[in-house]
Amino acid sequence: MDFEFTDEQKMLKETARKLMEKEIIPIADEYDKKKLLLDRKLLKGLLDKLAPLGYLAAHVPEEAGGYGMSYVTWGVLSEELFRAYASLAGVVGIQNGHKMIYDIGTPEQKKRLLPALLRADKIICSAITEPNVGSNPAFIETTATLDGDHYLLNGTKTWISNGTISDVAMVVAQTKRGSGAAGLCHLIVEREVTPYEARDLPKLGLRSFPTAELVFDNIRVPKDNLLVAPGQGLKETLRAFESARAGMAIGSVGMAQAAIDASIRYAKERMQFGKQIGSFQLIQEMIADMLAETEAARLLAYRGFMMLDKKVRCDRETSMAKFYATEAAVRVTSMAIQIHGAYGLSEEYPVERYFRDARSFTIPDGTTQIQKLIVARRALGLSAFV
Repeated sequence: MDFEFTDEQKMLKETARKLMEKEIIPIADEYDKKKLLLDRKLLKGLLDKLAPLGYLAAHVPEEAGGYGMSYVTWGVLSEELFRAYASLAGVVGIQNGHKMIYDIGTPEQKKRLLPALLRADKIICSAITEPNVGSNPAFIETTATLDGDHYLLNGTKTWISNGTISDVAMVVAQTKRGSGAAGLCHLIVEREVTPYEARDLPKLGLRSFPTAELVFDNIRVPKDNLLVAPGQGLKETLRAFESARAGMAIGSVGMAQAAIDASIRYAKERMQFGKQIGSFQLIQEMIADMLAETEAARLLAYRGFMMLDKKVRCDRETSMAKFYATEAAVRVTSMAIQIHGAYGLSEEYPVERYFRDARSFTIPDGTTQIQKLIVARRALGLSAFV
């Protein structure tokens, strides 16, 4: 395996880091405390600053208005943004879900939706999780009942990233309640055409990353907005999980790296007993552990991206990357707080935000425990799922 980035990727990483240092890191704490990413005008201003590097249209080919970026290159960009401001990185990551419309949408769907999505003039979300359904999408309860030229959509989705600010929702639903994977489909719901309710859900970390409950109360969705036909919905959902989990792994790496950077700075500046605390053996042990765990997580994440670029099955590898990297980020950011002492608990320093954000990543797109069951199932050939 080649662990070296190309010259182009190295240059992109350096350019992204400079942008983060100048434009994003200085405002991250204030925006996070005030949940300013819910303000569409302010959010659009930030997204416009990220757009020239390819953040908003990474995976869509150039001929369709995107950047045709490899997953590895996307990982380089994503790590830098998560290092700077995880909530904003979350918005950007979900926005790139428009690739599903490019990959499998009809020509008319692409023509109507992609231009605005690629510019982030419209914000997209993916609505899968429900109050009673999380780890197994085959049991989704939201229904899409065909009624002439429309589907009648009924159900509630929860913990939907970008949901509050969304203009377009890709909704996973059952065409017949209780039909399992055989009835699962994806519908494109355009809020301007088919209004739906969205309620912001406050949470421990990623405070300014919009997360919502969506309610669909007998709303009418044009039949032409069917993105994934019944019976194919589970397959497409599981395929999307592979890239999402690799993305969460590299996001965790970015947060862990931010905690390392902050801890090294603090350990050099903080004086106790007439010495820099960085000279103390136990501080150095924590720094060494933080570096090793973060580097291991980084390698697992990029292996997943490499396999995605090769278009081979990688549920085992991306699940392993997701559970290891997210848990490693919790440990690393916790050690960062320990190194900062009482100041680590204060909002005066960013490490408490890094910890809250990292802790929030062990749950979405399948908990740590679910990821471990996926990995072990491939190893044993035995499923723990009912």
